[in-house]
Amino acid sequence: LSGTVLLPLSKTVIASSILVGLTTTLILFCSHFHQIEGDRAVGKMSPLVRIGTKTGATLVTVAIGALYTLLAAFGISRCLPPSCIVLGALTLPLGKWVVDYVQRNHDDDTKIFMAKYYCVRLHALLGMALASGLVLARNGVLA
Repeated sequence: LSGTVLLPLSKTVIASSILVGLTTTLILFCSHFHQIEGDRAVGKMSPLVRIGTKTGATLVTVAIGALYTLLAAFGISRCLPPSCIVLGALTLPLGKWVVDYVQRNHDDDTKIFMAKYYCVRLHALLGMALASGLVLARNGVLA
């Protein structure tokens, strides 16, 4: 296999990918809250049509909890440097805000529409926190 370049799949890359993938999944999941009636009308069995908005809101809460639990676990296991954990933890208020918003508005089609955009913000900020943490660690800051 001369000339083949292997991807550098380290524990850091995998841990970061899991966290970013979880926030991506939250965006996609929350995009269904306001589409339930339309989905039902055309026979589309989206996850929220199947489980309902109340259970969906609980699932968002569990996913956000898992996100920050994984962030801590990846720090404790040294899969991610401390700088990623510190900067990632700074997004916790936004994660709580997403949970509170979805819990409060899961059954209000006009308000819940915004949940996916709040998840996009969480996704972007957590991604920037992780990337910035990796840059800081590489430069010996909070390594």
